[in-house]
Amino acid sequence: MASMNDELGEIQHGDFERRLRDLQRELEDLLDVTADDARPVQLKDNKGRLSRMDEMHNQSILLANRNLMRTRLQRVRAARRRLDEGNFGFCADCDEMIALPRLQAWPEATLCLGCQSAREAR
Repeated sequence: MASMNDELGEIQHGDFERRLRDLQRELEDLLDVTADDARPVQLKDNKGRLSRMDEMHNQSILLANRNLMRTRLQRVRAARRRLDEGNFGFCADCDEMIALPRLQAWPEATLCLGCQSAREAR
């Protein structure tokens, strides 16, 4: 298998390195900012127009979003490791290069579009 540097070049390597680093920082910041709101809703904190049920519903949405952010953060960190190791951009199933437009849209992608589609069809 050729390295990502051989396939995409140093310019793209640097671009993906920056994009992944910035995405990691953004996700970490979002998790930090939403940490206080993720704590359990207390009865005494129920002030204003929202009912306790509304607050609990809003918090459940926030918790689901935080779980998605944590999962994406893990994938971004793994993509950064693959980039450092020189195997970034290769499909984990077929070992072919993932198309550049897919990587640009979703830099932490581990599967090419064909393999992703096949997995979703199962």
